[in-house]
Amino acid sequence: MSRRRFTYAFSQAGVRTFHGIVFGYEAKGTENVPLDGPCLLAANHKSYIDPPAIGACLEREIRYFAKRELFTLPLFGYVIRQYGAIPVDRAAFDRKTLRLALDILAGGEALLVFPEGTRIRRPGLGDAKEGIALLASQSGVPVVPVWVGHTYEPRRGIFRRIPIEVRFGPPIDFGDGSGTGEGDRRQRYAAMTAQVMAAIAELGGVETPASRVETAS
Repeated sequence: MSRRRFTYAFSQAGVRTFHGIVFGYEAKGTENVPLDGPCLLAANHKSYIDPPAIGACLEREIRYFAKRELFTLPLFGYVIRQYGAIPVDRAAFDRKTLRLALDILAGGEALLVFPEGTRIRRPGLGDAKEGIALLASQSGVPVVPVWVGHTYEPRRGIFRRIPIEVRFGPPIDFGDGSGTGEGDRRQRYAAMTAQVMAAIAELGGVETPASRVETAS
């Protein structure tokens, strides 16, 4: 086992223990996540603790992107780095981030992506960007929709026993998207993104946002 994997496993055990004692968590559908090989997870985003909450449910390491500024925070920056976070210059899914994401998947790793691009503090889902569709199409890796709930709730005390819910849906296989023209490709990406968000919404029992899907950078 490499040093990074050992550190991740150690951090994962700590997160599981912490979540179990402080919050409690319930995981469903973990059988939909392959134990090895490339894996693309798409989840809703409510809180900074979403990635470790999702990772704590799985038997494999996951990687995810985080704003570079977060890595400068004392302790928190160290923890997220050990837990698979990758610093990026901005939240947008730009070409540089896309290339890095494709390399991660090509290396047989699991990558967690938040299609909304930022934390959504209101109930339900926010608008999604097309980065998830672009990534799924260019990598050919199926998308596993994920709903994470109760990671951002008003507190009525230091400890709140509202279990964190993490639900994994069946993988969505879009293929590689080859043979489509530019206009067809844009329509395809919009449809793919809508399908992923609909799957996440179904897992969480919420409605998809009525506003349009934003075009990726």
